Amino acid sequence: KNIQANVDSKLVANQLLGTYVAKEDNMIKYLKIAKGLVSGFKTFSISQVPRSKKKKADALSKITSTSFAHLSKQVLVEVFETKSITGKEVTAVIEEEGPTWMTELVNYLQEGTLPADEKKARKIRLKARQYELIEGILYKRSFLTPWLRCVGPLQAEYVIKEIHEGLCSMHAGPQSVVAKAIRLGYFWSTMHRDAQ
Repeated sequence: KNIQANVDSKLVANQLLGTYVAKEDNMIKYLKIAKGLVSGFKTFSISQVPRSKKKKADALSKITSTSFAHLSKQVLVEVFETKSITGKEVTAVIEEEGPTWMTELVNYLQEGTLPADEKKARKIRLKARQYELIEGILYKRSFLTPWLRCVGPLQAEYVIKEIHEGLCSMHAGPQSVVAKAIRLGYFWSTMHRDAQ
């Protein structure tokens, strides 16, 4: 039960050692969790690794956005889908009526049903690798955030409206609107076209 931790952040190392004080609420919460974990070890030491010596750590951090389907050896990777200090908060926007662009994906992920057309079925199987059903809601994997909530046309219209004139109050071009929607955690297949 001995551990030597190497981190790339001088701030984090010194906060855990008690040399620096955590001031922001999120940092205080993370520090509390980290100190709780540290107390479970017989000995604990932490050191900051200079940038020039952290190539292995950089490679490990990039592994989370990699597909592992092609690997022949077993690789154990744990991907955290939510922050350890907060749970996932998703706001219900508007209920969709009738089939949407998500319907075939949801049917495949939920029940394994595919369209009769083999070409269409293959396309759905390939596309489904990027999606996940969590508590009945479709999410898309993302490089920027753990998951993007998939929305239908009515919900997408509401999200765009809110970005332009509502809560976000942002008058911006199409690319900025799409980027903002993604940062807010939303995705739909026609987002670039709809933002025009």
